[in-house]
Amino acid sequence: MSFIPSLRIARRLIGHRQSFRLASSSAATVTDDTTTTTAPGDLVRWDLDTSSNIGTITLSSPLTFNALTVEMGQEFSQVCRTLERELTTGGVECHAIVLSGEGDKAFSAGGNFDWLRSLRNNSVHQNADLMLQFYHSFLCIRKVPVPVIAALQGPAIGAGAGLALACDMRTAADKPKILGFTFATLGIHSGMGGSHLLNKSLGGPAAIMNEILFTGKVLSGKECYDLKLVNRLSDDAKADAYTLADQIAKQHPVAVRTMLKTVRSQQDVGLEAALQREALSQAVCYNRVDWGEGVDAVAEKREPNFDGYHSH
Repeated sequence: MSFIPSLRIARRLIGHRQSFRLASSSAATVTDDTTTTTAPGDLVRWDLDTSSNIGTITLSSPLTFNALTVEMGQEFSQVCRTLERELTTGGVECHAIVLSGEGDKAFSAGGNFDWLRSLRNNSVHQNADLMLQFYHSFLCIRKVPVPVIAALQGPAIGAGAGLALACDMRTAADKPKILGFTFATLGIHSGMGGSHLLNKSLGGPAAIMNEILFTGKVLSGKECYDLKLVNRLSDDAKADAYTLADQIAKQHPVAVRTMLKTVRSQQDVGLEAALQREALSQAVCYNRVDWGEGVDAVAEKREPNFDGYHSH
């Protein structure tokens, strides 16, 4: 899918609804209408409820369980860059954002399998560059200057789990499978900042972190709540996310934004170094002869048959 260079953002105002398009290099233009927030086929949607000053970013690819792709990353980073600018200059008044996946089946199933398989055709250094760019296209969510809450109504797996942990807070549905860093099962090093963000979310190095990463364990909503990886647990994670966002939106916006900067500055120490390490490590794994076996095994619902460590 081609990259869409601008975004249409809907404002719901008392008595009527407005939508306006934010271009990457121009000011917003406002038109009164009742059109949808994005053009058909968009992979990322943005909505703003001006009565509550709560925004919503939606990963919109339900047929792929909201898998993260290069194309989605381009749109996602455009949304984040636009919000970073508009929330800083005053073009948009928004105090909290909910990030969710389209539908209830998945927050995000992680990286697209076809794309991952194709990386075996690239050199190690090329894949290292590609992966770092891919991470940044989604982790730019941390540059949006208001709190972001990930609503995990369905599973967040692999890179999707990394994106969820990049958010400032999380709510989860009480389901048996909600959060999983299944990279080892696929045959690659963890990515999307998972090795760093999981550490920070757990409050530091822990044996359970090693188990999650080394076994590809997928945590239930209850396990996530017990480990303090999520803030709320219920049958409706999205409703919980909006309730939490509403509580934040009612606080002093300057106090919240400045505290957010303080907290993120502490959490982000070492993040970029971790991303570079992950990108290179994943690139090494893509260069293996047996790369793709884990992906095929997951798709075929069977146990993988990996080569030994000293194989090429």
